[in-house]
Amino acid sequence: MLNMAQKFLVLASGVVSFLLMPLAAGAQNDSLEFQMIHKGHGLSLHKETYMMPLTYSNEYSGIRTEAVFQLSAKHQIFRTSFYFGYTQISFWQAYDSEHSSPFRETNYNPELFYRLKGYRFHGGKFGADIGAEHESNGQIPPVSRSWNLLYASPFYYRSNILLYLKFRYRLPEDEKEFENSPVGDDNPDITDYLGYNDFHAFYRFLRHHMVHLTLRGSIVTGKGCAALNYSFLLPTGKVSYLNIRLFHGYGESLVDYNRKLTRIGVGLMFSR
Repeated sequence: MLNMAQKFLVLASGVVSFLLMPLAAGAQNDSLEFQMIHKGHGLSLHKETYMMPLTYSNEYSGIRTEAVFQLSAKHQIFRTSFYFGYTQISFWQAYDSEHSSPFRETNYNPELFYRLKGYRFHGGKFGADIGAEHESNGQIPPVSRSWNLLYASPFYYRSNILLYLKFRYRLPEDEKEFENSPVGDDNPDITDYLGYNDFHAFYRFLRHHMVHLTLRGSIVTGKGCAALNYSFLLPTGKVSYLNIRLFHGYGESLVDYNRKLTRIGVGLMFSR
C-alpha cells in the first residue's frame, strides 16, 4: 500500500497534469491576475481572507465547535520588489458560552520577501518569491509553538492556473535546558509532520469558480496534510464568495502540528 508521502507525489502529479489541460471555456482572462502573486503598489491583499462561522472536526465538535477565520495582506516597500506580508488564522470556540467562548489558537505569520516575476514560459509566465518568515502562536510553555524559516518559491501562472511550490529551510534553535523552559525549541520535530515544502494549485473555471489545493508533507516520515478550498461568487455579491474548505492531516494549526485531524467548514471568502 502507498504511504502518505507516495500518495502526496501521485496526487500532486495528477493535479499538475489536470491543470495543464487547455483553458476551460469560461476561464477568466490574463487581466485578472491571481491575488497571491499580484505585484500591487502600497497595501494589497496577499493570501486568502475568509470566515467560516461553522466547521466540523473530529477533535473539536459539540460545544467546542469552532469558527475559523484568516486575514492576510502585504505591503510593497518603497515601490521596490520587496514586500512585507502578514497572515493570521484563528480558531474560535464561539459556541462554548460556558467557558466564555475562548480563542483556542491563533497563529501569527509575518514575512519579508522579494518577488521576481514576468518571464514568459509555455504560454504563461514564470516567477519566484524569496524570503524569510516567522510563525508562532504567541503562547507560553507548554503550548508555545514557533519556527523561523527561509524559503524560495518558484511559480508558474496563466489566465486560469497558478502553480506555486514553496521550499522551506528551518533555522535551527537551541534545545531547552529543562522541560517548559521559555528559552529553546518548543517543537523540535515539527518538520517531521510539516516537511520542507508546500505545493499550491489554483484553478479558475466557469468564470467565478476557483479551486485551491494545498499539499504539504515529509517524504521521509510519510506525514503531512492536504487542504482544499472551493469558492464561487455569490449571486448578489461582487467581492464575496461562498467557500467550502476541507482539511485532513497534521498541522492545521501550530498547537496541533503533531495531531492528525479532519475538518470541513463552510463560510464566506472575501479575497482569493
